[in-house]
Amino acid sequence: MLGVFLERRPDFLLIANKQSDEGDIEETKLGMEEVEDVEDFFNGDDFDETIGRDIQVTEKENRSFEDARFSLNHLLGYRFQAPEKIVCHRTSLRMEWNSDISENLRFQFDGKGVLHYADDHLTRVQAHSQEYFGDFTMRKFYLQGSFGKWAFKVGRQVVIWGESDSSVLDDVSPQDLREIYFTSLEDSRIAQNLVRITYFRPQSEWDLFVNPDPQTNKYPQAETEYHFPFPEDDPDYQIQENSNVNTEIGLRFKKYYESIDYAFFLASLKENQPSYFVVSGTGNDKIELEKKYPPYFLIGMAGNIIFPNTMVKAELAYKFNQTFAAKTLTEPVYQKNTVKTAWDFEYLIHHNAKLVIGLKHQHILEWEENLNESKNNTEFFLGGNHLFFYQTLELDYFLNHNQKNQDSVHRLKLFYLIRDDLKLVISTVYFDPSDSSSGHLAYYGNKSRLSAGIIYYF
Repeated sequence: MLGVFLERRPDFLLIANKQSDEGDIEETKLGMEEVEDVEDFFNGDDFDETIGRDIQVTEKENRSFEDARFSLNHLLGYRFQAPEKIVCHRTSLRMEWNSDISENLRFQFDGKGVLHYADDHLTRVQAHSQEYFGDFTMRKFYLQGSFGKWAFKVGRQVVIWGESDSSVLDDVSPQDLREIYFTSLEDSRIAQNLVRITYFRPQSEWDLFVNPDPQTNKYPQAETEYHFPFPEDDPDYQIQENSNVNTEIGLRFKKYYESIDYAFFLASLKENQPSYFVVSGTGNDKIELEKKYPPYFLIGMAGNIIFPNTMVKAELAYKFNQTFAAKTLTEPVYQKNTVKTAWDFEYLIHHNAKLVIGLKHQHILEWEENLNESKNNTEFFLGGNHLFFYQTLELDYFLNHNQKNQDSVHRLKLFYLIRDDLKLVISTVYFDPSDSSSGHLAYYGNKSRLSAGIIYYF
């Protein structure tokens, strides 16, 4: 029962997540031009997207909520393997808004409210109502400023590290894993209250973040469709949660050239997934476990290079004192150093078609037999997309394969732009586990899903 939890949080799921747009499909508007802000500095979700790094913003008329952008999304998901049923039925409203406070300051907001109906699997665990429930997430709520070569962000935000789609450096932001295979990476990232300071130089930048209250991953609750067992679910264990808070600090240096860029990373972080340490007996035949999120240290580098029709992305991460479970919960946990690498190859077949091939590898140094993790673990992914009918129709396919367990996940998605402000999205996720009793897909094997959504922008 507890086998799946004795493994570290499977990175295979994170790769799968990056390619899934089923849960939050507002971001792609085929054939539509992006609404550009006057200030280059504030474009995008991250300082990486900055084009003019040495300029101050120019003041424009503050038009209150006239600059707000909204998207209304209705999503229906159907499990087409026995027992067949509707598992996802919800409506969401997203608001993106920014407001100039002064010549150098801007306020950013990005929030989404979701209404889950009675046949949505997340509604089943709500004690106050089995008919519906509302959920609200806030991805951005911060003050952003630019003063010459310096910039800052203070407030609720998401920090994105790394270059690869299968990144081994993107550890700063925790994730909502309740529907990991069906939710876009953007929608799964959990925002945190932190401070970022960036210093821009010609063709380079320094970026520092300080997170005094780091959050952790959100996991599926019992009785939901994609729940897998935790020690808390076993009556033989009594869980004591350690509430110690470790401030996270990270520094990145990035250098830009015409067809190449590279970056170096240093960070003191804490694990986003819990580990369980045996404390003692409780006197009532229960084993007491202490639930912790141990700290670790990361050193990394990343880069990408552009050739004609091809882009190559690479990452290398050395992580000190990462925590790994033993084969049974009653054994001590292990802290080991790990080396992780990731590679992506993107090939532009022609202006309407792209092919992507990638891999990620983890190697545990000083590996021991009692670890519930392989010494080496490799994951592959293959994908591509094609635009049709004057770029109003997009077809995407992605395959993720885990070498250790011989598990595969297939995704097929279709985006159709009905008109400039209305989009239809149809997608399917098919799970292909090699063994229904073990591996990453043991709890997903017969839960493949077909979904359809309609999004209205206004």
